[in-house]
Parts: sequence; structure tokens; C-alpha cells
Amino acid sequence: MAGPVKDPASFSKMKKVAQELGVNDRIEVCGAISRENIGQFLNQGDIFLNTSRFDNTPVSVLEGMACGLCVISTNVGGIPYLLKDGEEALLVPSDNAESMAAAVGRILKEPGLASKISSAARSAAEKFDWSQILPQWESLFHSLNSHRLTESAWKLRNVSIGK
Repeated sequence: MAGPVKDPASFSKMKKVAQELGVNDRIEVCGAISRENIGQFLNQGDIFLNTSRFDNTPVSVLEGMACGLCVISTNVGGIPYLLKDGEEALLVPSDNAESMAAAVGRILKEPGLASKISSAARSAAEKFDWSQILPQWESLFHSLNSHRLTESAWKLRNVSIGK
């Protein structure tokens, strides 16, 4: 588990449940990961769990996808617009541990599902690479600038016609 502890009560509960289930020694809590070590950290895993209650475009999910991890995420905020359920990720309801666990089970048990999701997630993440995004922004700015110039010329023509 990586990232800052945002809710100490929830973190304590997780540790207690892990102890009760006898899996405490199988959970590594790393805390915050430096930006330059994120890829290395993620490449140690196979499945990326995102349990957000609200998020629009979580960078952590995009990073997991870029590393080819099987993403299982809550279907909150903008996430369903970012990820295709059953193709690039498995999406589950928020605050539903049973659904999250069942999705992990599917990844582990359904033949071919892990490789399908991993491959599709990696391909989808490439669309968010700066080399893909920059030309889109440039095109938008040029389009807006052309529109503005055309609109200005139209206004000037109407002003001269009106005189």
C-alpha cells in the first residue's frame, strides 16, 4: 500500500483487520513514494486498486495503467469516463469491499482477463502521454485563434459596411 495516510482511524482499522485475518505479514505499507520512484514501485505489482470515493482524473490510476497493471477502481466522479469497465479496468461501486474483492477474484481466476485488461490499460494510457496531448492542445489553440481572427474580420467588415 502506498500513499499518505489520510484517515488515521481507517488506517488503524485496516491494520487491525489484517492482524485478525492473519495477513499482516503480507501487507507492506510504504507511505508516500517519491515521483521518481513511482514507476519502479508500481512495476512490482500486478493489480492496482483505486478505492477513491471521488476523483475526476486520478493520476495514480493513469500511472498504474502506464505500467500495465490491472486496474480495479471505484466508478466515481470522472473515472467511468476515463476507463471502460471490463476492457481497460474493472469498475466497482464506492464503499463496497465485497465488490472490490470480487473484482480481484475475477482477475485472478478468469483466463485471459488479466492480460486483456493489462494490455488495454497500457494502450489507453498512451493517449495521455504528453507527446499525444500537446498536439491536441496546439490544434485547439490554433483553431481558437483562427476563429478569433475570422470573427474580428467579420466585425471589421460590418463596421465598414455600416458607415
